Amino acid sequence: MSPIFLVARRDYMAYAGSWGFWLSLLTAPLIIAVLLFAPIFLARAEPPRVLAIVAERASDVAAVEAAFARNALRDARGEIRGYLAAAAPDLEAPVIEAFDAAPDRQAAIAAARAVVAERAPNAVRAFPSPSPRYQIVAAPAPQIQALTPYLDGTRTLASGASLYGALNIRRDEAGAPVIEYWSTALNHDEPTNVAHRAMRLEMQREALAAQGLPPSEAERLQGFDPQIVQFDPRTTTGESVTLRERAPFYAALALAFILWSVVFSVANMLLNGVIEEKSNKILDTLLTSVSPLQMLIGKLLGVAAVSVTLFLFWGALGGTLLTMAADRAGDSILGQIAAAFLEPRLLVAFVVGFVAGYIMYGAIFLALGSLCESLQEAQTLLGPVALVLAMPMMLITPALDNPNAPIIETASWIPLFTPFLLLVRAPSGLSWIEIAGMGAMMIATVVLLLWLASLVFKAGVVDQVSLSSLRGRKAKG
Repeated sequence: MSPIFLVARRDYMAYAGSWGFWLSLLTAPLIIAVLLFAPIFLARAEPPRVLAIVAERASDVAAVEAAFARNALRDARGEIRGYLAAAAPDLEAPVIEAFDAAPDRQAAIAAARAVVAERAPNAVRAFPSPSPRYQIVAAPAPQIQALTPYLDGTRTLASGASLYGALNIRRDEAGAPVIEYWSTALNHDEPTNVAHRAMRLEMQREALAAQGLPPSEAERLQGFDPQIVQFDPRTTTGESVTLRERAPFYAALALAFILWSVVFSVANMLLNGVIEEKSNKILDTLLTSVSPLQMLIGKLLGVAAVSVTLFLFWGALGGTLLTMAADRAGDSILGQIAAAFLEPRLLVAFVVGFVAGYIMYGAIFLALGSLCESLQEAQTLLGPVALVLAMPMMLITPALDNPNAPIIETASWIPLFTPFLLLVRAPSGLSWIEIAGMGAMMIATVVLLLWLASLVFKAGVVDQVSLSSLRGRKAKG
């Protein structure tokens, strides 16, 4: 039996035979699902934040309340419009028309739902139910200082709700508004931004009135809002860009982070394994039967088999769920995102990136581990190395913004960056020839790195073993 296979089987069974491996195999998908969907469910489950407004002028209170109402109406309109763009594009115009014709927010949502229920009954099942982010209530006291017990949680409102924050709007000597925000949420400034825009509009009304113009002119000027539509010049349909076209980029971003996490976690397994076996003198015995290169390749294959086992299980589970979501959800937001993960270019880029990235980084970490005598020594050595190896992730965000930028195109041909940037650039129309070229370049780099890593491995392990044996003979002599 091949020595490489024996080393690979030994390393594979060392990990696959532990209960921790099977525990992670079963719990990891659940944890990932919780991390992905918990923020969405928590955001939807969070009730509106209760705010109170105190002001010297009743008109200022009315202006700020109207601003919050407009924001809630705009957010509901945007959520419904985004849903329609994905689930029922043909109904977007009549639904939004019915929404805009309604007198208030609740009536607008009901009118939009009624149109969808009448013309596309299947789409109404997942129709959104937008809730406002803020609920404006009457201040329980006329002065801001008297609201302190309500703001710090000592007291609650008559309804039993807690007061999230309070806006105090006063006028200075020149009559200009001063906005004070009182809340224990020190890093949250959205209410002040809403109030700032409202009071700026109020100041414009007052300035126009001072010039003899009607205050409504300020609202007319404020309502100037050009429509923005984005198109892809590569398409011939003439349709604007929607979530359907953007979904592959979101999927690529998620897969790039998954790839980076898996590659480095597996490479770290190799590093820790070599150091442990070296400190326990296990490598001394193994190297009497195999060459350094065979040992290196065997360890890479063994831990790679562990990753393949994980991916086969997670891939079968995730692929089944994504396929079901893509088939059943159809043109919905969930269906389009699910279908994006099954895009052939993304899948090929992920497989190529994982194989090449794992072997490249795994060989580097094995070589580094062979030079260290303890985990503490490895950590000091890996500090600067980790900074270099983390550089690919710094380019992912710019790559999403402009995947064809010269610096991104150049960096994608640098072997250490290629596995991750290949994924991010795949949805932008990367040709199969370029994907094959990058794959061939990474294969050549893998061969070179394996040869160099075997030399370092030999110097770090074999030569040290020989030196230790020589010293032992001298001591006995």
